[in-house]
Amino acid sequence: MDIGIEQAHTKKRISFSKATKVVVAFAMIGLVVFLSIVLSVQFKHKDKLVTFEEIQPPNIALVFGAGLKAKGEPSAVLEDRILTAIGLYQDGKVGKIIMSGDNRNVNHNEVLAMKNFALQQGLDESDIILDHAGRSTYDSCYRLREVFSLNKIVLITQEYHLPRALYICNELGIDAVGVAAENRGYAKQVKYSAREMLASVQAWLDVNIFRPKPILGEKEEIN
Repeated sequence: MDIGIEQAHTKKRISFSKATKVVVAFAMIGLVVFLSIVLSVQFKHKDKLVTFEEIQPPNIALVFGAGLKAKGEPSAVLEDRILTAIGLYQDGKVGKIIMSGDNRNVNHNEVLAMKNFALQQGLDESDIILDHAGRSTYDSCYRLREVFSLNKIVLITQEYHLPRALYICNELGIDAVGVAAENRGYAKQVKYSAREMLASVQAWLDVNIFRPKPILGEKEEIN
């Protein structure tokens, strides 16, 4: 009887060991796939990251939204993006600036806050184009071609976000280069950078698998 019980326990241990190996194997495969996707998104278009001096005008720039403060003013991250765009504008590197952000309700109007901040800095209102349906990086890039009929753009955002933005835009058929916005150092910098790993996987899935259709609306011509 004791021998039978011992044999049963041995079989259970062997079965458990095999199951553990299978789980570990699948986990390793998943990790490899995950890292491969992240690295592909982060590095495929890294050569499209340029400096002020490398940009040859004329150009149109796209500034991505980045959240608002409690009072509805641009966050520090967003301020730095806008100021970088204004710097390019003042240097004659870009002639128009598209401000793309989330405007899904009256209490969170990123594009209006971006515009107001830019006007306070002396930017000419006639050179500001508002994209009210840029709810995500993917949506903003997609709408460049489908709404604004653009096939070339200068992307402006922080360096941690640029690789993903460049990947999405270029994979959607838009010749995009990126200028890193000023980065004064943010309290949530580590969180922002870590989030890019998961966001990179989502970007890869959106571009290659899901291909979601954002809100489009009527076409707008940019002169």
